[in-house]
Amino acid sequence: MQLNTEYFEELWLSDNQKKEPTVEFWDFRAEEYNISSSTADARLNRQKKVQSLIDRGIINAQSTILDIGCGSGQFTVELAKKTKKVVGLDFSEKMLNYASANATAEGLKNTEFIHSDWDHFHYTEPFDLVIASMSPAIHKPDHLYKMMAYSRGYCYLSSFVERHSSLKEKLYRLTDQSYVRQFNKINYIFNLLWTKGVFPELTYETGIHKRVFPLAKAQEIYTRELSVLESP
Repeated sequence: MQLNTEYFEELWLSDNQKKEPTVEFWDFRAEEYNISSSTADARLNRQKKVQSLIDRGIINAQSTILDIGCGSGQFTVELAKKTKKVVGLDFSEKMLNYASANATAEGLKNTEFIHSDWDHFHYTEPFDLVIASMSPAIHKPDHLYKMMAYSRGYCYLSSFVERHSSLKEKLYRLTDQSYVRQFNKINYIFNLLWTKGVFPELTYETGIHKRVFPLAKAQEIYTRELSVLESP
């Protein structure tokens, strides 16, 4: 069997069974996401990532960056402190409201936030770095190729390799659904890039992300994620 580009494209598309969250879901999550992304640990983690990009010569004070699925903008803000301009893109207007407020709170004048999904995004020029940090926006081959096309230098993409949540997995079983982890996406991306003569660097990190919700809030979040709003 010849492992060519088309093979891995078809494999990714045929395995793309995970239902992507809707705008309504992310609008609902915006406040909680902004709070959880603003902790001291989360801030330190972002600062380390940005410093690593600087140390390796990937970005500098003259760099322009596109942040796909920027959410509440904390990574956009951290990058903007060290570069010429950062454009943050998200399809959730409420997320972008927080992102704009976070940039303003830091006194930044070099950020731009665009309300759009990745399919319909257009910009007049490429960027030195294009990132999709834990973003569900890149979920098929064309999305990956568009990300590469907008870069004149580097791309940075992160996603879960393996993720466990005992509560979430139990809820999926109770509602007769399958909890689909995202690790296959990274495999497909890695192999697609190899078939195109691009040899990406892989790094891994492990961590525990703790979130505490009141019962009513948890019920609202999980009924949306599980698409069981009409079910008792």
